[in-house]
Amino acid sequence: MNRNYTYFFFFLFSFILFYSCSSPRHSIDGGDTAPDFKAENTSGQSFSLADMKGKRILIHFWADWCSECRAEFPKLEEAYQKYKNDNFKIIAINVGQSKEHVESFVEEFKLTFPMLLDEQSEIARQYGIRGLPTNFFIDENRVVTKMIIGWVDEKQINQIINKRNAK
Repeated sequence: MNRNYTYFFFFLFSFILFYSCSSPRHSIDGGDTAPDFKAENTSGQSFSLADMKGKRILIHFWADWCSECRAEFPKLEEAYQKYKNDNFKIIAINVGQSKEHVESFVEEFKLTFPMLLDEQSEIARQYGIRGLPTNFFIDENRVVTKMIIGWVDEKQINQIINKRNAK
């Protein structure tokens, strides 16, 4: 019986977390300017999107209870290593989990791109996140060029990066 309660509370917590991300005041879409935000990374350093002007960015919203989020991190790391010197950055934003929890995740997957904390889901609400993972591709002028809800793989990243490089 205890196991059933554990599952019940886990799904209840997941539903509440998902619902908190799924009721935005507005949602960000292609052509919109990506809202600035300030957050800390797992090392406690402050980060602002405005500081990244002139860079192409993939903002990846995630949580580790999301199996798709976990599965795509090795591919995100590969893409980051491949394109990090081409004016492209990946910024992962963990939604609703503690710093300690995220730090252990970063260690487990040996991630090298910035991992930001959104423990209160404020940035997720600002971006109108309706599900995890959600990915925003942002150009050098902070304009959203593409938004993908769900899995993003290296092939999609390659296509978007190569399309931008051809311009």
